[in-house]
Amino acid sequence: MIGRVKYLVLSSVLLMLISAVNADEYLHDYGLIELSEKPERIAALNWTQAEFLLSLGITPAGLTTIKGYRYWQSNNPPIPDGVIELGHRAEPSMEELWSLKPDLILGYNWRHGRLYERLEKIAPTALYKQYPDADDSGNYLQRMRDNYLRVAELLNRTEMAEQQLLELDVVLAESRRRIELAGLSGSKVMVGKFVGMGLGLRTFGEGSLAGAIISELGLDNAWVKTLPGRDFSHIDLMQLPFVGSASFLLVGDIKGEARTMTTSAVWQQMPAVQENRVYRTPQLWGYGGPLSARRMVEEFVNQLIGEAG
Repeated sequence: MIGRVKYLVLSSVLLMLISAVNADEYLHDYGLIELSEKPERIAALNWTQAEFLLSLGITPAGLTTIKGYRYWQSNNPPIPDGVIELGHRAEPSMEELWSLKPDLILGYNWRHGRLYERLEKIAPTALYKQYPDADDSGNYLQRMRDNYLRVAELLNRTEMAEQQLLELDVVLAESRRRIELAGLSGSKVMVGKFVGMGLGLRTFGEGSLAGAIISELGLDNAWVKTLPGRDFSHIDLMQLPFVGSASFLLVGDIKGEARTMTTSAVWQQMPAVQENRVYRTPQLWGYGGPLSARRMVEEFVNQLIGEAG
């Protein structure tokens, strides 16, 4: 009996050592993550990671604030029915995560860094940077490329990710050429979005996905100021005249308190309003992967010069 127990203990230790030897290490923004096999059940703690997974042909086992993904993210790619709700993005449910039994948890350090040790007890966890900081002043488009490839590497989907990023580059180049042919290169454009909550109009700086795309298209972003540690700002009616003669690209719905701004005398006096250079796009997601970036490029260009341009 004792011999059998020793055998079982030695076998378990040997299996652990073999797993450790075979485990692959991957770098994320909170350190290294070790995976001994390809993850099958993955929990996404934010919409960015959900989009990454879906774009790579993987359905997350669980996601936070699914209703928000379907509205604010624009549900592109669509989140299938049956994905488990994991609570709020800022406060994911630890109980639901334990019940889900994921092989991997993906999130971002801004919201989930403080939860990292608790998450690691549930499953290997990788967190990625979303906003700029003192060590990374690059734009979101650059950061997204890096994050997307690192997540793809975790999931053995690098070739697919590289192809999608290549296709994005082709669309960007073609779209820049369309802008140039339309005589719009260097034109000032402000990208805005009404988010409610009394915040006025959210405007996106150079470090945002929208700002990076405006630059890639050969246009001039008319609003570059941002909140500390963010890639966007909020402006009210008193600040609106500082936008000057720029055209407006407004993302998403205009309803509720947004109508107060758009029906005001200040708004009506803006050059873009008087010259019919206010363009509307459907809901677009500014913190997604190559698919969201491509949608944004195509919507911006189609609005500015028309689909036939």
